[in-house]
Amino acid sequence: MAAQSWIANGSPAPESQLQHRSGQQTSASGRPAVIAVDGLSVVYRPPGRPAFKAVTDVSFELGAQEILGVLGESGAGKSTLGKVVAGFIPPATGELRVADGNGALQPRRVSAGHGFRDIQMVFQESATALDPRLRVWRAVSEGVSARGKAERSDLAVEFLGRVGLGPAYARRRPSELSGGERQRVAIARALAAEPTVIVCDEAVSSLDVSIRAVLLNILAGLRDEQGISLLFISHDVSVVGHLADRILVMYKGAIVESGPTRQVIESPAHSYTRQLISAVPTLER
Repeated sequence: MAAQSWIANGSPAPESQLQHRSGQQTSASGRPAVIAVDGLSVVYRPPGRPAFKAVTDVSFELGAQEILGVLGESGAGKSTLGKVVAGFIPPATGELRVADGNGALQPRRVSAGHGFRDIQMVFQESATALDPRLRVWRAVSEGVSARGKAERSDLAVEFLGRVGLGPAYARRRPSELSGGERQRVAIARALAAEPTVIVCDEAVSSLDVSIRAVLLNILAGLRDEQGISLLFISHDVSVVGHLADRILVMYKGAIVESGPTRQVIESPAHSYTRQLISAVPTLER
């Protein structure tokens, strides 16, 4: 069945609500699903303040070698959703299922703060994501720490090369790098864990336009050359429109629209999506 768009409280329902909950599954893109999220909700309970629901009943699938954009303004619940998928925040309700070696989706328990090796996350602020005390090769090789020092160093150089950084960068510290270079190191570190999925949380939003374009091309290349799936979170319509195969639009913690990228951007069905797109300058669109 061809992928189609849907809007909240409308028809048709999200495809995740129509498929079986066990075994192999197909995403709305028509590709085998590597991740399935079913009825996910997240509640924050800050000390001394009322509890609030950051994510409400979210369901979707991410397909193999697919780039799925998650679009919405600040506070929409995008980053919280990404942290649940990467294993850093346990949900209040719902289920996360991840494909095993045979492609069958299996429930995955999320333990706060631990994360998953096969689902890596690249954050917006690379300066705080990298340990300032570690040279770049050590930061990149954290995911292969069981190997000897020489092999870890060689592997770090290899992964740095995949994101366009030469061997000389391996001996530098994060403070000696530009913002774009630090973000490349963060991507290389994620690659070193040999993930099937990388969650990018506003990974290019703090960079200038030229560096942003370079990183977007690197991320697209990872999908094409290494078969990695990307969950790409951003508030920037133009960036998501350039990179993603499909888009989920989040508003106040819920998905209000979903569909192929061109369809969502050119024919938005939900009023909130139309507002996001109309805010993009004409020349940028």
